Amino acid sequence: MEPKDSKQTFLRTQLILAIIPTFVTQIIAFYRIRKLTYGIILELIIFGVDLAIQMSISWPFGMFFALPITIGIPVYYVRKWTLEFNQMQKGIF
Repeated sequence: MEPKDSKQTFLRTQLILAIIPTFVTQIIAFYRIRKLTYGIILELIIFGVDLAIQMSISWPFGMFFALPITIGIPVYYVRKWTLEFNQMQKGIF
């Protein structure tokens, strides 16, 4: 077993934070990988898209379109940026 590197952010924890569809937990995930500014911009764009969907499609049906956007996009970017962050911590990049 290798000793845990305290500077390396693990992908599993990041994905758990990103899957929870709340602004706060997703921002924490972006903060841990030093992408807070990009994360806030991404969350604001997602909020605007979700708001437009909810206003154009009635409530129960709008959630079918809004929920995958609310969860899927942050999970994709958290995973991508966490892998990049972990590689930078190892000195590969």
